[in-house]
Amino acid sequence: MWLLSNVLFEFTIYLIVDNITKFILINTKLFQLTINCLYNFISNYTHHYSSSKVLIAKKLPEKYLYSYHLKLTNDLRLQQSSLVQLLPRPGILKLHETTCSLNILLQSLASLNSFYSSLQRNINLSRFNYDPIVSTFLDLISQLRANHHTTEYKHANTLVGLSSFISKLSTIYPDLLTKPTTPDIAELFQCITDALNQSLSKQKLVYSKNVIGQVHNQKLTTLSLDFLNRMYIETEAQLHNKVTVDNIDAQTSYIIQYIDLTWLLHHIQLGSILKHTFSGQLLHAYCCNKCSHVRFCAEPFQILILPVSKTTITLEQLLSQLTKIEDVDSISCSYCSSQTNQDLERKSTVIKNGTILTKTIPTLSPLVNTHIQPFDQAVSSTANISIPLSTHTSNLATSYKSDRMKCQTLIANFPSILCIQLKRLFYDPVSRTTTKLNTNIIIEPEKILDLSHIHYTTWLGLIDSSMIIPARYQQTGICLNSSNNFHSSSMNQTNSNSKQYVCLYRTDNSQWFLSDNEHKTEINEIDNICRTLCVTENCYLLFYERCS
Repeated sequence: MWLLSNVLFEFTIYLIVDNITKFILINTKLFQLTINCLYNFISNYTHHYSSSKVLIAKKLPEKYLYSYHLKLTNDLRLQQSSLVQLLPRPGILKLHETTCSLNILLQSLASLNSFYSSLQRNINLSRFNYDPIVSTFLDLISQLRANHHTTEYKHANTLVGLSSFISKLSTIYPDLLTKPTTPDIAELFQCITDALNQSLSKQKLVYSKNVIGQVHNQKLTTLSLDFLNRMYIETEAQLHNKVTVDNIDAQTSYIIQYIDLTWLLHHIQLGSILKHTFSGQLLHAYCCNKCSHVRFCAEPFQILILPVSKTTITLEQLLSQLTKIEDVDSISCSYCSSQTNQDLERKSTVIKNGTILTKTIPTLSPLVNTHIQPFDQAVSSTANISIPLSTHTSNLATSYKSDRMKCQTLIANFPSILCIQLKRLFYDPVSRTTTKLNTNIIIEPEKILDLSHIHYTTWLGLIDSSMIIPARYQQTGICLNSSNNFHSSSMNQTNSNSKQYVCLYRTDNSQWFLSDNEHKTEINEIDNICRTLCVTENCYLLFYERCS
């Protein structure tokens, strides 16, 4: 009996030890398997995200390929996975087809560091009672800039809404974003800056650093509006009918002072720092073929419009054509006209039609006042102080004949942010058709754009080239218009299916993205992308920030 009990006891102990041993062995294998799985996962994850080149084993889904409804291209580089990387970056919620241009414009503006910094410095929501559109716009741009730094996947489905901003913009421009129409992105840019400027201009005017930095006589920046107007009239009198090709050097001080005064007066007229950021100034020089007298006309701009021809050209070459000397038939020389017996008759005819080069009776009315005026006002070096430039070359009576004059356009002052519009669209009012030129414009986004060579002081030889303020720009945004020819009742408002906008923009860490409303794609080789027909045939609105 004792022996049987001992055997049963030992057998029980054996079973217990055996089961414990098996349990330990099984759990050890599971533990090792778990460790191996975690190790492989961490290794693969680290290798994937630390690699300098993005490797995509599977082909990208068709909806994420680089077409984005753009014109098709045979460039095989667009099909290489090394060029694009799909990222879960949040975009802008597309309410309907007509908000496409607004979405793309806002993405481009959000990438402008100096523009955003200017908004932060000069908008004080706690101190001033702005129009609601100001705070809404500032909050919207802040959200878009924050999204540039977003890397967490939990934000993948986050989209920025525009309904609040659109509702406030529509109260100012009721027909701008109506559903049947798509506004032109350049027109939309002007409307938004005008709406914001109207509210911000109620603050006390302070010249921006860029404005002050381009004034040769710094004392002028401390003078009142009335004093600047009086100085302008005196400078006008010194230049009127006294500058010729032969004595232009002797008039250097008056010419430079004329540019300084018009530059400051234009910015007083603008009324807020917001437009100061985008504003520059052109100088039109008219020279009579007969008497060699020279007239100057200063014209401010927010968008530098460059006509596009049918020949492939680089952007730098296109900018150089801005200074091309052209013959002008519709403008007369006031000096030659004053020498004829029919001076009074011709003078009245020209004044009636708004020419800038005819001698007129001086007036003591101020050039500008404290009220906001249209931005497209040009100031000419005649006693007729302020006349829209658009009337200078087209409304002269056809019965009036005069000697031809030469005209050259130069840049007098550079903007802090340069906005260039490539004029591809041409509207025919007879056929009510807008034609688009798909001319190839070659853009080099990583190359610094230097505009110092087209500054007026360089061409006229007024000062030493070493004294010219450098005008070097870095590209930050490329808005593409992929529309084809279409019928429209207006050049700027077309059927919503006719226009499709996308943009390429640079973030503050110099990374480029392609934005198509709700989709964003990171671009790894921007120079290669900009050589494709998608960009060269469709680039339309370009943004550049001035290098410090």
